[in-house]
Amino acid sequence: MALPIFLCDDDSALVQYYKSVIENWIMINNYDMELIFATTDPDDIFLYLKRNSITNCLFFLDIDLGMHLDGIDIAQQIRKDNEFAQIVFITSHQELAIKTLERQISPLNYIVKDSQTEKNQIQKVLNSCHQQTFIDRLPNQRHLSFFMGSRSIRVDISTIYFIETSPTPHKLILYGENIMYEFYGKMDDLTDEYPELLRVHKSFLINPQQIKSIDYKSRTITFPEEYSCNFPLVKTKLLKNLFHN
Repeated sequence: MALPIFLCDDDSALVQYYKSVIENWIMINNYDMELIFATTDPDDIFLYLKRNSITNCLFFLDIDLGMHLDGIDIAQQIRKDNEFAQIVFITSHQELAIKTLERQISPLNYIVKDSQTEKNQIQKVLNSCHQQTFIDRLPNQRHLSFFMGSRSIRVDISTIYFIETSPTPHKLILYGENIMYEFYGKMDDLTDEYPELLRVHKSFLINPQQIKSIDYKSRTITFPEEYSCNFPLVKTKLLKNLFHN
């Protein structure tokens, strides 16, 4: 079954532009995806979802819709009804990304409006969804595997920044190159199964190959895209031995 895609933006001209980018990229690459709904009104999406049973899908949502609901409100309702939906926010307000984390939405990605790279960002999201779901990007590389609904997701370990425990019980959040997934899993199981990842805290499992810097005073590890996590004092010696010898 093709991956259903939904698009919502309050600017009708942008809806047509994004629609064209998505449909053309799907056609050029023969991806098993379909843009089934593009609208300026979020109520249209809710009505469609109410009438059609869809479990696994991809949403492109404008955060600032200028309506009674913003994109974060819509995403929260979608997440409530479908925890396995993949959500990409389109926004000119990058600072709102923190708000999405506070509301436990766990978006797949963010696309920055009014930039020269909008088209490229959308194409990268579609590439990532295809690669993570349907093919191995690097056949000889190790992958971390998990399920989102009935879909099996495989992520190249080399692209992972770190994994943390989610505020939602029994769930983990994976951060990596242009990806963010929230899924059911146990940190202890991943620690045992993937020895190339390093457990630096009961709540954090990191990829040492993706570390940009370590601040031993604040006990903070920094990764690409300004992601970071903390580690306890007891792990200081381990990290220094690994990265400074």
